[in-house]
Amino acid sequence: MSKFKKAGIVSLATFIFLLIASAVALLLGYVQLERESYGWFFLIVGVILLILSGLVAFVVRGNTAVNLACFAANAVALGFCIRTWYFFRGLENNFVTMLLICLACVAYLWVFFALCFVPFISRHIKAFFFIWLAISAVAYILVVIFTNTTFVSTFGYYMLVVAAFTYAMVSGSHNLKELIRALTLSAYSVFAVAVIVAVIIISEDGDLGLDCVADIFSGAPDGKGK
Repeated sequence: MSKFKKAGIVSLATFIFLLIASAVALLLGYVQLERESYGWFFLIVGVILLILSGLVAFVVRGNTAVNLACFAANAVALGFCIRTWYFFRGLENNFVTMLLICLACVAYLWVFFALCFVPFISRHIKAFFFIWLAISAVAYILVVIFTNTTFVSTFGYYMLVVAAFTYAMVSGSHNLKELIRALTLSAYSVFAVAVIVAVIIISEDGDLGLDCVADIFSGAPDGKGK
């Protein structure tokens, strides 16, 4: 499989994945729940979806249709995690904003792809992958310091997943079936989003001394977006 074909497939899959997550997060905004009684409901459902999807993907490894179904289930799970974040922080994004975030993530993916054509980077692509992750983390933190929007907050969570999808681009996938499998496995990076959301919520409610972490992923110096 050529690099361009692989990049095109990964880009399209990434966009669809994030679009599904965004649609789920927006639709769940119409579900009215009490914070005290059902605050963790969305996150619990998201984690259950990830676990069930993971079990299915582990047992049925080579079936492309099953892998696609698990991929879609993980996108839905991400939507539940993002809605949990919005629910506890009192945040909201409209469809246009969510669409722009999805497009920004795909653009990030193509920047990585373009850099892969640099001869030196191409020869050390897997090492560059980890360097890219580190640079992205630093860049995100700097952006958070100088901005105050919910766009950055959601973009940061989505970037955790997109970073995993960049690995699918440098994986040894030789055909569509192997690439779909790599993308499905990469989609379980949603677990990281669930963990971070849970840690921040607990730190804020339980005063565990993790306020600095909350500030970084909230997209606002005071932990509150606009």
